[in-house]
Parts: sequence; C-alpha cells; structure tokens
Amino acid sequence: MTVRPMGRRLLLAFTLSVLALAATANAQVPTTPPPVNAQQVAGHVYVLTGGGGANSSLLIGPQGALLVDTKSPGATEQIMRIAQELGSAPIRFVVNGHVHPDHTDGNANFARRGAVIIAHQEVRDVLAAGQRGGPPSPAEALPVVTFADGGEIDLYLNDEHVRVFHAPPAHSHDNSIVQYVESNVLHLGDLYGPNRYQLIAGGTFQGFIDGADLALKLADENTKIIPGVGAVGDRAALVAYRHMLVTVRDRIAQRVAAGDTLEQVIASKPTAEFDAIWGSPDHALFLPVIYAELAGKR
Repeated sequence: MTVRPMGRRLLLAFTLSVLALAATANAQVPTTPPPVNAQQVAGHVYVLTGGGGANSSLLIGPQGALLVDTKSPGATEQIMRIAQELGSAPIRFVVNGHVHPDHTDGNANFARRGAVIIAHQEVRDVLAAGQRGGPPSPAEALPVVTFADGGEIDLYLNDEHVRVFHAPPAHSHDNSIVQYVESNVLHLGDLYGPNRYQLIAGGTFQGFIDGADLALKLADENTKIIPGVGAVGDRAALVAYRHMLVTVRDRIAQRVAAGDTLEQVIASKPTAEFDAIWGSPDHALFLPVIYAELAGKR
C-alpha cells in the first residue's frame, strides 16, 4: 500500500491522538517494576519479562545478540547483563515491534551502546514527532533501518534466520511480527494477548483477526508464541484467541446490522463467556472502537 504524503500526515496525527488516549491503559504502573527475568523459549531465543515494559525476546550467540522491544530505560543494564551471562556478544540489533513506550523507551540506551534499531517507518515518524503528547525522542532513539507497509527485513545471525515484517494494522498501524525461523518462535507482541483483550490504538479489530490468520499459517504444533504481555503460548492458544476475536466481531456485526446503538451492544455483553480468560472489555479502545469500525464510523 502506498500512502501519499498528506495521507501519511493525517495517519500520523490520528495515531498520535489515539496514543494519547491509550496512555490511560498503562496508568497503573508499579513504582518499582519487577526485575528482568529470562526464560528460554527454544534454541537460542529467550523471553524477557519484567523491567517495566512489554515482553522482550532475545536471540543470543557469538555473532552478537538481537533484542525485540527495549522496555523501560531502567531495564537496560539488566538486559545487557543477562545477555552477557547467557554467553552472548554485545547486543547488535534492536527491533521495535511497535511504537508504544513499553516497547521503545529503552531505545536510546541500546543505540548509545552501538545497537542498530530496526522498525516500521511509522515508529520512527511517531518517535521523532513525540508520542502521547510528549516531546520528540532523542535522535539516537530513532530506528535507523525501516520498512514500509507490507515490508520485511531479513537478518541472519547466530545460525538463525530472523524475519521482521509488517503485520496487518491491529493494535497499532506499525505493529510487526518477528519470526525466528530455525527456532520456530513467533514474537507477536500486542497482536496477541493470552490473558487480556487487546486495545485498538491506531489499527483495526479486523487486523487482529488477519494477524492471527497470518501467524497461524506460519505456525505448527511445535511453534512457541511470545505475546506482548503474558505467558508464552502455542498454536492451540492462538487458535483459541482467534476464535474469541471472530465470535466477538460477528456478534457485534449482527447487532450493528440490527440498528443497535453502542450502549445496546455493550449491554448485550458480547464477550461474556470469554471474560474469565481475557478480563474486562470495558475500555474505550475496545468495544467502542469495534462498534465504530463495524458501523463504518471510523
């Protein structure tokens, strides 16, 4: 898809305004985040939890490490130490799965240590403009290798083919999938949530379904799947997640076709039997955005 200059500016402005609203989703952050913890996923790929940010993944090896998502600035030294303890050379590459602060706030720290930052072009645009009403990020925090809508970057490191490619706009417009081909690991980030409803902060609800379909084509029964928040899952868990997404979409679409208002849709509790797993759907960036999308109002 080619985005004309004016379309890109409008898209960027919309994304910035939505991100400001999305900030409320992360309002309850512990004063002292839990320490970074590393758990082996498969092969030389580890998931890093804690550290005041989303799940990161770390590919280690003698050719240098690759990190997906940089957490908070306070987590940098812990991540560097973990990579060293696991026997890896310095972190050479950083991938941002999307632009939100819990995925990008540590960028500058790693860039100052020599890491090359890779992301969708919109990540660079939003950080350069300043996200969520904040000031522009420092120049070293900006991705230096970018790809456009539908684009892909391939890296070959430590006997691993790492594919970084633009996913259907879902949680955000710029969200990407990282595939560790030899280790059979998919890092989906906030395209996938095993224990909470994912918010639509610049993308579309249909994009979540399309993203799940894309990931399922890449996955087999042995694939490990890393979410933005929560435990590492497998293909069966992703199938269950997609079933939830499609069921919610179809129920709301039926209500929209019948002429129901947003209030009537919410009152019908379209997520009822899923709430025990995915929590409360009562967020301004979930049911109201799905309703507006299906009603053709966004």
